[in-house]
Amino acid sequence: MKVNQLANELSITADTVRFYTRIGLLNPNKSPVNGYKIYNGEDKSRMQFILSARKLDFSVDEIKVIFLRPTTVKVPVILCGH
Repeated sequence: MKVNQLANELSITADTVRFYTRIGLLNPNKSPVNGYKIYNGEDKSRMQFILSARKLDFSVDEIKVIFLRPTTVKVPVILCGH
């Protein structure tokens, strides 16, 4: 979907989508035919997360840190001797 389609689906402005794209929180593909940025479902989910986080007063920098974290987290196993 193009920038305006994504914006309309999320009830935000196209400029908001462009801002988060420009600072690297969204990474759309470019159409080889016309060079338009094409956003997919993952971009939509990320934008929804960004909007939710901003409503909770997370800063843009804090959101960037969240997105930089690995998607899988290894939790240490603590063995108890019985």
